[in-house]
Amino acid sequence: MNVFLNNSEICVGKRVTLKDLLGGQGITPTGIAVAVNNVIIPKDEWENRFLVNGDKVTVIRATYGG
Repeated sequence: MNVFLNNSEICVGKRVTLKDLLGGQGITPTGIAVAVNNVIIPKDEWENRFLVNGDKVTVIRATYGG
């Protein structure tokens, strides 16, 4: 199955959760928000949110500065 992570297409297994995808890509959960198909997914739902073919996952990192 193929999904998009920040506009890059990647191949993943058939039953992959959002948490699995992020961990497999080395993305730590601290300081980020994640959207699937332009909908923010609360962090406590990542473990149970299964991805489907063609999903578009966007990782938004918090930045500091002024």
